[in-house]
Amino acid sequence: MDFAYTERQTKQSHRFREIGLEHARYTDSAGFNWRAWQAVTDAGLWHLTLAEGDPFEFVAAFEALSSTMRSVGFAMAVANQASLIDSVGAIGTSAQQAALLPRLLNGEPGATAISEPGTGTEIRALQTRLVDTDSGYRLDGHKYNISLAPHASLVLVAARYDAEAQPQTALALIDPATAGVARSKPQSTLGVRDLPIGELRFDAVRLSPGQLLGAPRDGLRSLMRIASMNRAYFALMCANVVQPFLTDALIYAAGRKILDVAIDTHQHVQRRLVDVRMRAERSRWLALAALGQLFSAQPEALERCSIAKITAAQDLTQSALDLMAIHGSDGYRSGILSAFVADALAMISAGGTEEMHRKHIFAHMQRYRERATHDAHMPADAIKTAERESLDRPSAAATSAAH
Repeated sequence: MDFAYTERQTKQSHRFREIGLEHARYTDSAGFNWRAWQAVTDAGLWHLTLAEGDPFEFVAAFEALSSTMRSVGFAMAVANQASLIDSVGAIGTSAQQAALLPRLLNGEPGATAISEPGTGTEIRALQTRLVDTDSGYRLDGHKYNISLAPHASLVLVAARYDAEAQPQTALALIDPATAGVARSKPQSTLGVRDLPIGELRFDAVRLSPGQLLGAPRDGLRSLMRIASMNRAYFALMCANVVQPFLTDALIYAAGRKILDVAIDTHQHVQRRLVDVRMRAERSRWLALAALGQLFSAQPEALERCSIAKITAAQDLTQSALDLMAIHGSDGYRSGILSAFVADALAMISAGGTEEMHRKHIFAHMQRYRERATHDAHMPADAIKTAERESLDRPSAAATSAAH
């Protein structure tokens, strides 16, 4: 495994670092930064998500943006857009790619709608339903807490599909302007107030067969990959978004004096600062390893993405509290640091709750136990065959925690 960025990746990092610094968020004001969105679009960020042979060019650019822009919300929007583009590019038909990719690559915002009131992202409990009609399908349901839903020009909707003997998960590509689709205004939230979040309602929305992303029989597997990519990007964001705030704290601790002694001379202050740094490094490498496994389609990737996301979210929230403690009452006042602390708390549930991820990880642990028990009674050739087959056969417990 090569731990260093290539020359091309480094070039992208430098390029998007400059854009991030130019559009950095220095106030706690709400409202999405559409100027920054247009800037990264003009710089070709979305095209990097489809770069053949080197998905880490986008990763390098994403790290540069999230480590300079001081905005959890903007980084979340970038991760969501990248995952949507990747899904259309990887799963979509040639007609879907021809119709949708130019729009997304040109910066039209998209949204992925999984979460529902009452059930969150529990896939087995989806209430949004897709049913057959004489001319195609009908979609009914309610999605909430959907990033960029108030402004998205394309929405990827996860729905339950019961046409077969076993319930399946269908993925539908929908224009929010379609008859029967209603969306809310941006909702008020504790954190990430610079990211428009809203609800979507579907009332007898008519869909053609060409609007399904992949076949329903493959929908769950596709959704798990989309969700896992999003988790890994969120984890990488958590590792990087704290960096400028750590720099602020280092400067503050060196200049803040009590009885003519800078507070960074005290071991307990040094420990908080060092812990922030250590957490960021731990989260970053977990996220990069998870992405590497996902890009190479390794069977452990789904579990690793959950591990990376839950670890990074915990690290970010604790680091945010440590940074506020270093700033004392100055940090508690309304401003960019207090806004960052509230933003960090959003990562407890964004991309799946801690409970959901632990459930997902435990499901994989059970599979390892079953495999180990089985392997003890299998010859080596049979073990290799079983491992290959397991790539396309997620356990029932794991699929229930797909997001």
